[in-house]
Amino acid sequence: MDKKLEEIIYKSAELFKQYGVRSVSMDDISREMGISKKTLYKHVKNKNELVEKILEFTFEREQQFFCDKAKPEVNAIDALLEVSIFISEQIKLFTPSVSFDLKKYYPEVFKAHMEKSQKYAYEAVYTNLVNGINQGLYRKEINPEVVATLYVNKIEDVHDQEFYTEKDFSFELIFETMFENHIRGIANEKGIAYFEKRRKDYKL
Repeated sequence: MDKKLEEIIYKSAELFKQYGVRSVSMDDISREMGISKKTLYKHVKNKNELVEKILEFTFEREQQFFCDKAKPEVNAIDALLEVSIFISEQIKLFTPSVSFDLKKYYPEVFKAHMEKSQKYAYEAVYTNLVNGINQGLYRKEINPEVVATLYVNKIEDVHDQEFYTEKDFSFELIFETMFENHIRGIANEKGIAYFEKRRKDYKL
């Protein structure tokens, strides 16, 4: 990807998080980046295309990362811990309020992204479960299809802005709690012992 376009994507995502997707104009982005509107429009035709490129970039980055962690030789619990760090970083840009704005003002683009992202997330979680069972870290009796479906649905639920309306919890805290519960629910005694040993290295 063109370096300047990547800079535009990161800066735009930061502004969306800070002020809301609808409130940020192309003028705001060019001004914050210190570039002309001509330069900005050289990389994206309009705001709608900018949103599309941000979501495409996010998905491609997730896809590559999850693909690397899904290899059978990678310790399944290490993979989950590293994925949790990665997702926490993504959360800093894509908060529930940003997701809400995208869903409301760019419904078709957001829907297509979520369908693609959820499908890939399910496959990644399913693969991790199978790897963990084969590595003797997860309980043999768990049903990978059911657990993967539940986990992906939980992630989607905590992105719902209404989930936070009457609760003074950060998304990071909720995600970390959900993540730990997930590991403790699927891991056997050996897996939990390994998780307790490794979590210190990941500051969870």
